[in-house]
Amino acid sequence: MRRASNGNPHADAGADRRFGERLIPPMWDIILVQLVKEDAMLSNYDAKAVAEVLGLVLLRASRSSAVSSVFIEKAVEGGLPRDALRRVAALIAGGDKAKASALERGVVPKTTLERRESKLSPQESERTERIARLFVHARRALGADSEAREFMTTPHPELNGRNPIEAAKTDLGTRRVEQILNALEYGLAL
Repeated sequence: MRRASNGNPHADAGADRRFGERLIPPMWDIILVQLVKEDAMLSNYDAKAVAEVLGLVLLRASRSSAVSSVFIEKAVEGGLPRDALRRVAALIAGGDKAKASALERGVVPKTTLERRESKLSPQESERTERIARLFVHARRALGADSEAREFMTTPHPELNGRNPIEAAKTDLGTRRVEQILNALEYGLAL
């Protein structure tokens, strides 16, 4: 590693920095920062579509182009509006109020849901975002809302007979659903 004249190894902007035992050229620092800034790390994540399903773009109507995964992450951390769960459930239920209510109770128990006046907890918000994300992915992979609705609510053999909404109760279950959707979208074997 080169050292600057003052002995500080990082004082020379052109100097390589050590990361563990590997040298990282300065240009990689710039590339890594750009990847994080541009949401390139989440290349399969359609933040605008997820925000629309959650109803968050209505909150940012004047700047919908500013919707990003970071915006959604902050909304989830702070607690999504109660209406976000209603919107997701109604969209997946396709207008069937009883089915929408059952979907809501699948994410948040009935008594807890009744106490939620304006915001969901961060954990409930995370589950709501997962379901919205899976619905967006299903819509993209299958081509239509009706097919995405059917996929989301139908038991699947690769999920041990559970439907994707039930599987989305955990992060690992969500990943399994995403694997199925990727296989459908790209014509891969399961």
